[in-house]
Amino acid sequence: MDFLAQFGMLILIIVAISFVVQLLRQPIIIGYVLAGLLFAVFFGTQAGLSEQISLLAELGITFLLFLMGLEFDLKSLKYFGKDVLLVTVWQSAIFFGLGYLCAAVFGFTGNEKIYLAILFMFSSTLLAARWLGDKREQSTLHGKMVLGILIVQDIFAVIAITVLGMLQQQDLLTIGLAPLKGVLLLGIAFFLARYALNPVLRIASRFPELLFTFSISVCFFFVEIAPILGYSTTIGGFIGGIVLANTIYKTEIISRLKPLVLFFNMLFFVGLGFQMHIALDAHMIAFLVTMVAATLLLKPIVVYVTLRIRGYDPRTALSTGIYLSQLSEFGIIIVGTGIASGAIPAQLGAMSIIMVILSMILSSYGIKYDHQLTRILAPHIQKWDLFRLERSKAIAEIPPASILFFGYSELGQELMTKLHLLGKRMLVIEHDPENIAVLEREKIPHRYNSIYNPELFEHLRLDRAELIISNLTDTEANMLITKHAKAANAKVIVIVTARDPNDALTLYDHAADYVIYPSYINEQHVSILLEDYTTDINKVISKKVTEIMKLQERQRHIAATHRTKLSQDIDVFLSRLKQHRKPKTRDFRLDEFIEKA
Repeated sequence: MDFLAQFGMLILIIVAISFVVQLLRQPIIIGYVLAGLLFAVFFGTQAGLSEQISLLAELGITFLLFLMGLEFDLKSLKYFGKDVLLVTVWQSAIFFGLGYLCAAVFGFTGNEKIYLAILFMFSSTLLAARWLGDKREQSTLHGKMVLGILIVQDIFAVIAITVLGMLQQQDLLTIGLAPLKGVLLLGIAFFLARYALNPVLRIASRFPELLFTFSISVCFFFVEIAPILGYSTTIGGFIGGIVLANTIYKTEIISRLKPLVLFFNMLFFVGLGFQMHIALDAHMIAFLVTMVAATLLLKPIVVYVTLRIRGYDPRTALSTGIYLSQLSEFGIIIVGTGIASGAIPAQLGAMSIIMVILSMILSSYGIKYDHQLTRILAPHIQKWDLFRLERSKAIAEIPPASILFFGYSELGQELMTKLHLLGKRMLVIEHDPENIAVLEREKIPHRYNSIYNPELFEHLRLDRAELIISNLTDTEANMLITKHAKAANAKVIVIVTARDPNDALTLYDHAADYVIYPSYINEQHVSILLEDYTTDINKVISKKVTEIMKLQERQRHIAATHRTKLSQDIDVFLSRLKQHRKPKTRDFRLDEFIEKA
């Protein structure tokens, strides 16, 4: 069987296994690895395809980091606060120590202990990001924490690859000059991204084939110069991706290159499956089982404790820990570089791949049912939570308020000003420490707490509330808010937020007075715009000019806020509330103001 026939057989196996893996809602990379393993078991000894796939897999590593660089925007770092950086540093140090200790107990050598400890440090960006997207939880507090921690971990992983590569050098002068060469490499990258590439890309963008070829050449330019400056080709690929990601043609470049990059990424993970076809002794199997168990049990605990130290509520800390309870594909790359340099034996590569795949499979079920797990575990954890006293103190100081907000992220300064002018006492309940700092800076009345705290609703004085607005998109949380609010005060108006129409209907079934969800609002606006377009284009132009003027005015006075249906409905509500403040007027009805709105 020649190479093309063997490769065709491999592709068919990849497709078949990948379909099964996707039906089981597992990461697609598991299908790639299993396909490589099955091919190696049944055809590898006869086909002789291993060497060719290994060569392509090396190119796949470079393209994998190139793709990560393409999707990495340096500007995004400023949106992550110090909490993300601090907890990631603490977690990484603890994970390294636990991995090193476990490897030492099982008798591994110095280099082996270091690589295995680094393997234990990181969680899977591909897996966690996929689950957050599938469950539409990127905007939740635990979703933002998961993504923030993973981005910082990816940066640490690139640093680890760089440092381990330098440690392989025997010449002390070479090691000493490595930081200076690194500055030079970053300087070249900065110059190209800031000054040189955009004019060239402007010309290349006129011709799709030229844009494709030129973008690939940027990747391989850094792949060539990185080893000259003492860094690995994979680091060169990552920097090449970052350079292109910080040009104005980032989106077009990604759309052109992504299919090719994903193809070679597939071959990289298939190559990992080939490496799994290595016999492991009982000692390594015992270590493998121990590490997987430690990943599933200890990682969530460490994440939980570090987040609680920084003031995050128990549910957020627990959900974040569940999402990060696996090993990372980045760890496989790091172990692979150690094998390629001869620092560690090939058996560690096969063992590491199995550990990563097993941890991904098992943690996927935890992530899938994380709401059920947190609902079961949170009450038991809170019984011995060391931070409970601080929480109770915060609860005791909650003052009564006419208008309660749960969550600050969607509030606008315009709404807060109108409430203040009406003379209504308002209070924001927030569980994100980052938003607490904003509330303190803006001098907005607030209290730090979580709605999942069983003691919270006993101290909120909901019987005095006239209006409750929830900016949380967690359906369970909004049902809990509505339940307690209506039980304490049947006349209170409860406005909540949903992610989609299905969640909105569920919340209406649980007695919410009004539900907003941004996707529906955007569809309404587009529908109106299309109607105007079909009748008179001047209406569309007029709308555009008016909208631009509004946005410019709003941008000058209101920083970092978004216009939602909430502010529109509240404007009407406040005007009617102002008219019906006298005790003898009839009760306010939400359906009336919605109809008139």
